[in-house]
Amino acid sequence: MDSEQRFDESCMYRIHIKGRLDRKWVDWLGGLEITYTNGDTLLQGTVPDQAALHGILTKINDLGLTLLSVNRLPVENFNPEEK
Repeated sequence: MDSEQRFDESCMYRIHIKGRLDRKWVDWLGGLEITYTNGDTLLQGTVPDQAALHGILTKINDLGLTLLSVNRLPVENFNPEEK
């Protein structure tokens, strides 16, 4: 199983949301870092497992936000300042 992806381990993610999400939601969204680019919001950080990722995505949906993309990041490429 060395070459297979594991989905029960923490991973880095970048979630791109249309529009500007207020920073007050950071704790509710699992402590992901919030940055802004071109009027949109990027949520970035470590997510413990797939269940937690689905929970974050459900919260984004509950807020009525438009999800533009979800990308799993290699740990060595994680850069919260990247826009």
